[in-house]
Amino acid sequence: MASTTFKGIQTLVNRGAEIEAVAQKLGQWYSFAADIRQAEKEAESPGVFKKLFDGETVEQQALNSIIAKKKLEEQEKEIRELIVWSYGVETYQEMIMLRRKIKAQREEVIYKQRKRQRVY
Repeated sequence: MASTTFKGIQTLVNRGAEIEAVAQKLGQWYSFAADIRQAEKEAESPGVFKKLFDGETVEQQALNSIIAKKKLEEQEKEIRELIVWSYGVETYQEMIMLRRKIKAQREEVIYKQRKRQRVY
């Protein structure tokens, strides 16, 4: 899904699409990328049942994980280049700053929810 979305981003940017359309596709890609990274974290510490009965060998799991990670890194680099080329370095820097701010806000909300859950 991330690769398909990435190709859509490339197509939109190359055709000179409006920033809103590109932003929607970027949002989808970042969502898929986050899902892949989360799955990678979960794979690092699987439960006992998964360890015993998962069909993948340790080598397969490691290889799949590293390939997905490298592919995401490559796509993220290309997305940065597309944004900088099409909209300027300032737009990319602004997006990164806003991304950090939103991430911090989300983490704060999650932290507050966990704190409330511990109180009850």
